[in-house]
Amino acid sequence: MYRRFVFWVLFVVGLPLWGKSDTLYVSHINGRTMLYDIAYCTTSLLNSDKDSLQHLLQQPQRWQRLTAKTPSFAQRSHWLRFFLTNDTDTTQTFYVYLTNANQRVTLFYAHHGQWHSTTNGTMVPTSAWAVPYSDNYVSFNIPARATFTIVSRIAHEKGALPFWTHFTNPKPSWGLQFQKPEYHAERILDEYRRNMPEFQYRSWIQGALALVTLFLALLYYQYRHRIYAYYGAYVLCSFVFSLLKTRAYTPLGQTLGEWPLLKTHLMESLLWWGIGAYLFFMTELLDLSKNHPNMKKWFLRLAFVLMGYGGLYLTVMLLTNDLGFQQFSFWGGRFVAFPIYILTLFWIRRSVRSPMVPYVIWANVVLGFFGLLAWLRAGRVILEGVKLPANVDDLLTLSFAVVMEILVLSLAIAHRFRLNEKEKTESQRAYFQELQNKVANEKRIAETEMLALRSQMNPHFLFNSLNSLEYLIVANDEQKATQYLSKFSKLLRMILSHSREEAISLEEELNALNYYLEIEATRLGEDFAYRLEVASSIDTASVMIPPLLLQPFVENAIWHGLMPSDEPEKKLAIRITQKSEQLLEFEIEDNGIGLKKATEIRNRSTMRRKSHGMEITQRRIELFNRNYPNQLAIEVFDLKKSNHTGTLVKIGYNL
Repeated sequence: MYRRFVFWVLFVVGLPLWGKSDTLYVSHINGRTMLYDIAYCTTSLLNSDKDSLQHLLQQPQRWQRLTAKTPSFAQRSHWLRFFLTNDTDTTQTFYVYLTNANQRVTLFYAHHGQWHSTTNGTMVPTSAWAVPYSDNYVSFNIPARATFTIVSRIAHEKGALPFWTHFTNPKPSWGLQFQKPEYHAERILDEYRRNMPEFQYRSWIQGALALVTLFLALLYYQYRHRIYAYYGAYVLCSFVFSLLKTRAYTPLGQTLGEWPLLKTHLMESLLWWGIGAYLFFMTELLDLSKNHPNMKKWFLRLAFVLMGYGGLYLTVMLLTNDLGFQQFSFWGGRFVAFPIYILTLFWIRRSVRSPMVPYVIWANVVLGFFGLLAWLRAGRVILEGVKLPANVDDLLTLSFAVVMEILVLSLAIAHRFRLNEKEKTESQRAYFQELQNKVANEKRIAETEMLALRSQMNPHFLFNSLNSLEYLIVANDEQKATQYLSKFSKLLRMILSHSREEAISLEEELNALNYYLEIEATRLGEDFAYRLEVASSIDTASVMIPPLLLQPFVENAIWHGLMPSDEPEKKLAIRITQKSEQLLEFEIEDNGIGLKKATEIRNRSTMRRKSHGMEITQRRIELFNRNYPNQLAIEVFDLKKSNHTGTLVKIGYNL
């Protein structure tokens, strides 16, 4: 009985004190208030079976007074509990400001035993925000004269896999701030007003990066040069990075906010991917394949390592959201990368001989300078709470540093393109000159060889003609010998004259051929008959052909086809027809022993008589076809008719 009495006395005496210590009255809130020295707090292991509201409410002994010095823990959930009493006669709306990033805050509130909850935070998708314009607030209404039991859970977002670094930082913040509607509206308006210059500058930077990305894509599509692909990939990474930095209250920021985990961690991967693409670009801009092969190998290996690390980092963070690994990557990566970056610039300055080196140095100086200022400003080392004229301090972002670097590197690309065009033009001019010299030399060689071959034709024909003259003299046929010698002298003068020409008219060729046939007819006697037919449509005076084109074939027909023949009448027909405006056809037909039998006779003969004229003619035709647009085509047919044999030679000549 005594103990029960003491308990009720203490409860009655302590009830006012308890109500005063952990109850927040609406009438006492002047615009905003923090929960220090009002709320009670406790922690639980993140996402364990004890990490629940029901479990913690059943253990009142675990709750302690929240103060400004109460510690927080990276891998634990943080719980706050207090009472909110609306001691006014109207329904009140309250906004709870969430002060920390990369966390999810769930606010539980109960009235008459009914629990409700609302959630927000940087890790909550846009469509699930508690208020439609920000991820930093939750709101609720409390009726007049009502008392709410409020419990809030604050914790880092957990990934699909457990944390693997057991990090101790960063830590969630206990600092929830209660705001009345008037103060909340004023704060939101002030935030929009302060961020408007940054929004305008960021939009301008994003537009510039988008334009450069598109321009480089078009350049690559037009020229297919890897330098535009590599630089376009680098600028694209910078462009996407700048998009991910867009404020959450903008339409673009809300769209990207549907994937908060990806939006948060993709930026670091884009940084490493962009550096990798930049190293690929440097190998092309500095032409390291030629200027420094060892440096190219180093750049390519480093680029693959960095891009691979960017992919690994994103995979790990999407699966674990391990903020310890995030901080390790952020600080460790930069402390390792910055000295390598500086040493590489010195290495380029000393070792690479390229007109692009000054541009590379200046571009990286600009990037480093503005990037360092942006880093110091983001870390609140400089310009904290300072507004420069025209809000220039809002320009100090990594994206702006990239834009400034692009201005310098655009000049480098333009200079490189101009040098390539100049080198290409000079190379083409040199190649064209070399080609002209080669063609001229080949033509001179061909002309010399053709002249030599035509010179060989003269003694060959002279030898055959003198043999015929000798035959007539031995036969004591003085009249025929005299006639033969007269015609031979005329023919010889014509051949000597023609041999100095590259081309003669068909009329001159036929005149010489006529003299030759008359001489051979004198030697062969009445058994030999020939006819020369020329189509009336052919203007023999204007058609130009190589000299001594037909005579070797006529001579071959007489010596190897007709002379061994037993035919009582040895016939030779020469026909010239015009197949088209651009094609002449010469036909030389005899009724001799035929091609096959003539070849067999020569093979069996102990004293083989070589047809030097045909060999020389064949070589002349090959040279002619190689060096002149007009082309000669020769076909030889072995004729086998019912009553006699023979040979047909067709010569096609493209005018």
